[in-house]
Amino acid sequence: MKNVLVTGATGFVGREVVRQLRELGKNVSSLGRHAPEEAIPHIRADFTEKAALEAALKGKFFDCILHIASLPGDTGDPAQMVQVNVLGCQNMLELARRWGVKRFVLTSSISAYGWYPATKFIPPDQMPVNETHPCRPKDMYSTTKRAQELLAMTYYHQFSVPVTALRLTAVVGPRGRGGGRGYREMAEEMSSGKRVRIPHFSPEELCHYVDIRDAARMHRVAGEHPRAVGEIFNCCGPSPTRGHDFAAAIQRLVPGIQVEYGFPWSMAQGGELAFDMSKAKDWLGFQPQFTLADSIRSIKDWIDSGGLAQARREHESFGQGVTA
Repeated sequence: MKNVLVTGATGFVGREVVRQLRELGKNVSSLGRHAPEEAIPHIRADFTEKAALEAALKGKFFDCILHIASLPGDTGDPAQMVQVNVLGCQNMLELARRWGVKRFVLTSSISAYGWYPATKFIPPDQMPVNETHPCRPKDMYSTTKRAQELLAMTYYHQFSVPVTALRLTAVVGPRGRGGGRGYREMAEEMSSGKRVRIPHFSPEELCHYVDIRDAARMHRVAGEHPRAVGEIFNCCGPSPTRGHDFAAAIQRLVPGIQVEYGFPWSMAQGGELAFDMSKAKDWLGFQPQFTLADSIRSIKDWIDSGGLAQARREHESFGQGVTA
């Protein structure tokens, strides 16, 4: 993986992936309608528009595609969900086939199994959930993520495109946007020092998270490891977390803050949900490094360093039509 094309480079996970790749000296370019903050080559194109996409990429070549871009949740518009998440993914897979890339990494989600905050929670058949667990999506977001996986694996089996899919659980980190926007809201509440809502319905609810640094690192590993080809991997943290542990991690950093349960973006919705990372450990030698407490600390450190204030200013400038 030397010349890498990243979709979704302006998003929550994509931005961290780009940062890590650049630190390793990779040649990274982004593709999308908006250029990222990082000073990297950018190809302005909408990957849902096939003809325009091909025109924008004419004469270019990349040996690895990291397809991270996706709608971060169910928009309520089924046609839009299919257009962006499914047809957009197929367009990128077709580019990978034509280029003969060495690797195509798809950012999927544990929602492909069927767990999504807006749908009724059904307990898993067994825990921790491994990659052999049945997929039973019942909403448009989960269905389109599973459809992405099926397309990717079809391109692998039928056209020999070297694909890998990563099923990310809830990603935690600072500078939340897109799929991480809930953590931006949590950062705002932590900064007030008064009260904070967490994504658990109760103190005993068991959920599983992954630190954004580990999620990005697993993209790097999946982009290069030979045993990753043609496979789907869970991507989660070292261990699941109960609500009272989540609350305690915040209260250690913000003494006296009141923690409230019931934030609507809980995956387990009061139940229990945990995932197995054995496959990634055994096949790829990958082990997550950061606990949820580490993730919460990274958010607090970002707040203390002025990151939240800077993000507010950027948001205000964007709202006024001012660009940096």
